[in-house]
Amino acid sequence: MRTILTGLLLALAAACAWADAPKPVETLPDDPLLAPFLKPGSFRKMTLSPDGNHIAALVSNGINNAVALIDTDTMKMRVIVQSMVVPAHVYVAHMANPIFVTWVANDILAVNYNDGSAWTFDIHGARGRDLFAGWRMGIRDSSGHNTDWMIVQRDIHKTEGLSRYNARTGENYSVDIDVKGKVIDWLADANGDIRMARTIDTAFWSDSTRLTTWYRDDAQGDWRNIDERSILDEVFQPLIIDSRPGHVVVQARNDTDRLAIWDFDVDKKTFGAQLAASPTEDIVAVQVGDDRSAFVDVVTDGLKPQRTWFDPRMAKLQASLDLTLPDRVNVMQAQHGNRLLVLSYSDVEPGHWYLFEPAVMKMKEVAVSLPDIEPEQMQPMRTLHYPSADGLSIPAYLTLPGKPAGPSPLIVLIHGGPQARDRWQWDRDVQVFASHGYAVFQPQFRGSTGFGKKFEVAGYGQWGQAMQDDITAGVHWLIDQKIADPARICIVGASYGGYAALWGLVKTPELYKCGVSTAGVSDLEHMLHDDSDTSQSAVQREYQRSRIGDPQLMKAAWSSVSPLKHADRIVAPLLIVHGDLDRRVPISHGKAMLAEMQRLHKDVQWLEFSDEGHGVSHIKNAEKWYAAMFALFERTIGKGMPPPNAARVSPAAAPASAASAAR
Repeated sequence: MRTILTGLLLALAAACAWADAPKPVETLPDDPLLAPFLKPGSFRKMTLSPDGNHIAALVSNGINNAVALIDTDTMKMRVIVQSMVVPAHVYVAHMANPIFVTWVANDILAVNYNDGSAWTFDIHGARGRDLFAGWRMGIRDSSGHNTDWMIVQRDIHKTEGLSRYNARTGENYSVDIDVKGKVIDWLADANGDIRMARTIDTAFWSDSTRLTTWYRDDAQGDWRNIDERSILDEVFQPLIIDSRPGHVVVQARNDTDRLAIWDFDVDKKTFGAQLAASPTEDIVAVQVGDDRSAFVDVVTDGLKPQRTWFDPRMAKLQASLDLTLPDRVNVMQAQHGNRLLVLSYSDVEPGHWYLFEPAVMKMKEVAVSLPDIEPEQMQPMRTLHYPSADGLSIPAYLTLPGKPAGPSPLIVLIHGGPQARDRWQWDRDVQVFASHGYAVFQPQFRGSTGFGKKFEVAGYGQWGQAMQDDITAGVHWLIDQKIADPARICIVGASYGGYAALWGLVKTPELYKCGVSTAGVSDLEHMLHDDSDTSQSAVQREYQRSRIGDPQLMKAAWSSVSPLKHADRIVAPLLIVHGDLDRRVPISHGKAMLAEMQRLHKDVQWLEFSDEGHGVSHIKNAEKWYAAMFALFERTIGKGMPPPNAARVSPAAAPASAASAAR
C-alpha cells in the first residue's frame, strides 16, 4: 500500500542520497529458546451448542483459520469449515478466513469471514444460507432459548442496513434503522426488536461533532433522542433494554471516577440507581442473561480481573471453579442446559478449555489454546505499584527470568494506545524475553485504562511528558530496588509504545542502551495529517484532539515531543520495524525516522515487512523480528541468563496438533 508523503518526508527521502545506509539487520542462529513460542497451531475461540452436545472451535495454523467441531461425549474433533479461495472479479482472488463462529441452533452454525462475507453451515460442514455481511445477533424465545432467527447486516459498510433472517428457511425482511446520522451501534430487546441506536455526526474537525442515543418504545414506535453529547464527553453505553417500560441499563461514569452500571429513565433522561460498581476499578465487561432483560455478572479489570456474579448459584459455581483451578482467571459462560464451557487462563497458561457439568460437579478437559506451551516453563507475572515523580501511584507488571541472584538486564515493554493497557495474562512477548534471561517491565503509565477516570485523564495531552516520566520513574525504581542492572536496559514498544521507545531514547538517553520501535509514531504533527485510518476519520480525529491536544494550539508543543525533530539526541542503537500495510501508523513514520537517523549517521537498523499491517502477526515474520531484537540486545546489553525452567525445543520439532485443523 502506498502512503502519501508530506513535503518534509520528501525532503528527508532526498537526503538519503548521501546518508549512511542502515546497518543490516543482524540475526542469530536457530534459537531453541524461541522455537516453542512460534509453533503455528492454536485454538482461538470455543462456543458450546445450546444442547451441550458439541463445541465449535475456531482454530488456526498460523496462516489460515478453520472451524472444528468437538463431540462433548467423545471429545473427538473434526474440521467442518475451512478457509476458502474467493474467485477474482474486479480485484485479485483472495483467501477468506473464518474469524467468528456462533450457534444459531443445535444443528446450524453461523460463520463470519474476514472479507465481510458470512454463511450458515450444518454440523456436517455443508454450507447453507448466505448471511450477507454477517451474523450480528441471535434471537431467542420468551424462555431465553435459541430460535432459527437472527439479525444480519446486509452491507459491511452500512451498520444501519439490517435484516431479520431465518437460518433454516432463508426467509428475511429488512429491519433497517432509520434515524438521523451515521449509525455506529444498536441494541435489541429480548424479542430481537431493535429499540436503541447510537449515531455520530461526523462534522470534520468540529466541536459540534455529537454522539446521539436514540430509543423507541417498540419495533413500530418513533425514534426519539434520549441522550446527546460530544464525542469527547464521558461514556454513555447502552447495555440492556430493561423489562420495565421506559428504562434501560447503561455503562457510564455519571460524574463519578469509575465506570459503573446504571439504570437510566428514557422519559426523564436521567440516571437512576447505580446497579453495579467497584470502589477502585472500572467495570469493563458485562455478561447479559439469555433473555437479554438483565445482566448476570460484571468484570473489573485492575491489575487482575475480578468477576462478580449476581446469581447465587453461578457465584457458588464460580467459587468452586476458582478453588479447583487456583491462581487463574476462570471464565464461565452462563447458558441453558446441564453443561458449561469454561476458559481458564493465567500469566503462565495461554488458555485451557474445560467442559463443566454442575449437576455432578465434574469437569473434563476439552483443549489447550497453545498446546506446545508448558505452564511450568513460563515465568510468573508480578503486579506492583511504584511512585512517579509527582507522587502518583503507577500500577505495573514485572516478569523476572526465574530467580536471579542479582540485578537483571531489563526490557522496558510499553503498550500501545495510549488509552489502552496490558493485562495479567499469558503474553508471548513477555515470555519470549523472560525465557532468554531478561526481566520485563510493563508500566501502566497515566492515561492507561481500567484504573478510573482521574488516572486516565491525567494522561491526556501528556505524550512525551508525564506519561514518559511515569515510565522513567518506574525504571529508576527498579534500579533502586536492585532488580534492574542500570547498565543493561533497553526500551521496546509498538504503536504508541513504539513512539515511547523512540522518545525514551531522546528524553533520557543516559537510561537506555538500545531501543526497538515497531509501528511507532515518529512525528505528532504528521500523525494528524498522514493517511492513517484515524486521520481519515472525523470521529478519531476528534478523539485524538481531546487526548493529545488541539492542533492549532499544540503545534509547537508537538514539535517539542516528536522524536523525528530531536533524533540528534539519540545515542543508543535503534531498530525500526514497520509493515507496508499499516493503516493505523503508516510506514511513512518509520521511513522518516530512518531517513533522519541515517542523515545524522546514527546506529539504526530497519526491518520492513511487505505483508504486515499494524504490528507483527505472521509467524514467519515474528521469527525475524525476535531474532533482530535479540541480536540487538546481545550487542548492547549482553546476553541474558535463561532461567533453569526455560523451554528449549528444536526448531525442527513437529507443529502443534491444532495446526493440521486449518490447511
